[in-house]
Amino acid sequence: MRIKKFIADSMKEALLDIKKELGEDAIILKTRTMPKKLFGLASKAQVEVTAAIDETAKRAAPALAPLRVSDPGVYSRPKPSPAMPSYTAPRREAEPATDRFRLLELREDIREVKDLVKSILETGESAAAGGFAGSWAVMYKRLVDAEIKPETAETLVTSIKNSKEIPDAEVEKKFVTVLGKHFPTSGPLKRKETGPLVVAFVGPTGSGKTTTLAKLATHCCVDKKLAVSIITADTYRIAAIEQIRTFADIINIGLQVVFSPDEVPAALAACENDDIVFVDTAGRSQKHAAHMKELEDFCAALRPDETHLVLSATTKDSDLADTMRRYDRCGISRLLFTKLDETSRLGNVFNAVYRSGIPVSYFTAGQGVPDDIELARPGRFVQRLWEGSLV
Repeated sequence: MRIKKFIADSMKEALLDIKKELGEDAIILKTRTMPKKLFGLASKAQVEVTAAIDETAKRAAPALAPLRVSDPGVYSRPKPSPAMPSYTAPRREAEPATDRFRLLELREDIREVKDLVKSILETGESAAAGGFAGSWAVMYKRLVDAEIKPETAETLVTSIKNSKEIPDAEVEKKFVTVLGKHFPTSGPLKRKETGPLVVAFVGPTGSGKTTTLAKLATHCCVDKKLAVSIITADTYRIAAIEQIRTFADIINIGLQVVFSPDEVPAALAACENDDIVFVDTAGRSQKHAAHMKELEDFCAALRPDETHLVLSATTKDSDLADTMRRYDRCGISRLLFTKLDETSRLGNVFNAVYRSGIPVSYFTAGQGVPDDIELARPGRFVQRLWEGSLV
């Protein structure tokens, strides 16, 4: 029986050393953890494993005598060697040792996998919390879950955390207040002292410009009893002209149709006695340079008091940023978000406002005219944002 101690930095390394030197039939007699000394100081612990191997089990039976050639191409049997007693290690005893060795090796592998998984989970949780702890980590995660950009969430949490000592019970309330302060709104439409208030709606195709205009026109005409007219430049679709004409006839308001920027002055002159003039424009892809140039020329001729960029709340964050950048040449003064009923995550809306600083005028949440529209209010929006992060 050969017995030897092996010292290594981990059980896995020790087992590999044992297998290499003693073979797979080695028996583990004892294991212990021992401190590693480095310049007299304790460092990372090592393992000491005592293993043994039965040398007699490794004796091989005597080799057969080599074949002797008696004639080219003819082989003859060798003479029998004198009988010698041989010993073959019983496999029944060797197999349990091998199984035990492999079991210990497997256990060590499992332990290392567990440590690795634990490390990954801890790192992931730390990253998901932005490096914050406690209630601050909870708030950070709520913001990110709402799809607010991580860097924005980190900035907000850090600014609140460093402002002053806040009890845990007050943290969420403080966040709601701060989010509202970073979400400017424009308030309702206001009449001018002289002349009509000219309000233009621009935005990508399908964002809901015409429906939103109809809601606001109905509200101003029917509810507020104001004199309202519509100017439409959406002449690319015959159906769009007929649709807006039918609507204008129903609520008995004026409608002017313009086909080029040159016709804008005459259309405005026809509305000079109105309180509010709503201007509908054709949907334009921000990626189509020629169409965007036409829209810019139209807005330059119109010179509206307010230009509302109508955006769908279902649009992903990167596309919102791209749309706002390209429409900026139209002199955007308000943001108006539609289709809030079609999404539960409003972080993209917050990102757009936080990034640009442009105030929000209205929200729409449905196709109903004139009911499904509301004035944008910071508190109401933050409530929606916060509730969506819990969905």
